[in-house]
Amino acid sequence: MTMAMREHELYDDFKPTNSGLWLPGRLPRKYPTALDFFCGAGGFSCGVIQGGFEVLAGFEFDAAAALTYMTNLGSYPIDIHYIEPGDKDRLNKAAEKYCTSKKDGIEQIHASGSGWLSHHPEYPRVKHFWFGDIRKVTGKMILDGLGMKPGDIDLVFGGPPCQGFSTAGQRDIMDPRNSLIFDFAKLIVEIQPKTMMMENVPGILSMVTPEGIPVVDAFCQILEVGGFGGFNALKKTLLNTSGCGAALKSKKVDRRHKAEKEMPKKPEPEVEQMALF
Repeated sequence: MTMAMREHELYDDFKPTNSGLWLPGRLPRKYPTALDFFCGAGGFSCGVIQGGFEVLAGFEFDAAAALTYMTNLGSYPIDIHYIEPGDKDRLNKAAEKYCTSKKDGIEQIHASGSGWLSHHPEYPRVKHFWFGDIRKVTGKMILDGLGMKPGDIDLVFGGPPCQGFSTAGQRDIMDPRNSLIFDFAKLIVEIQPKTMMMENVPGILSMVTPEGIPVVDAFCQILEVGGFGGFNALKKTLLNTSGCGAALKSKKVDRRHKAEKEMPKKPEPEVEQMALF
């Protein structure tokens, strides 16, 4: 056997990766893991997936956005965790409206995973989806649903609703959507990912809570108490990026109060494995 033949066989066993490097095709790929809160139709997840992560789950309240997300990025089948009993009916009604069509008089149902990722088999699919009010779940419920524990997730990311902060809106400090950024911070602390990333509108930097505390200050305080770096470093990240920031998990001791750890338990979401909408 000549050297040329051996080299040819070697390259047959190697496959190109998204980065352009050639690696042994038989080696199992291990993607860093991520969770997408307030995932909407999936734009943020799409970018994170293309960046080399496996998004384990998306979280969304709006039915049309959730169906769009699962169609384009979901696995087949996909595990849907309904946060409240009425959420299942709400999603099913939306599926009947948005995910059925007729072609030549025959009714068709659009399946999870039949969209964008069906043309990109090189990327991992999202296998879980939490549908409903994110304020009604805890980090423990999410990790239990994934079979994981605090600290296992590599990245928690998301874009909390920005309508209440945007200069295009009323900028009402009493807008109930404004508090969802703090629910996002609470879940980050409970899940304890290795890093977090948040996107929002630049207008968030000048907004305050009903108590008069700058929203960014309150957000950074929650993360600092939960072990995600110092307050000043977190705030500087947000200020320098006009509403989009990231932070690494600190090695400092977690200083969450005992009362926060003993919060009342919330009901477990109903889980259903769906292949078709």
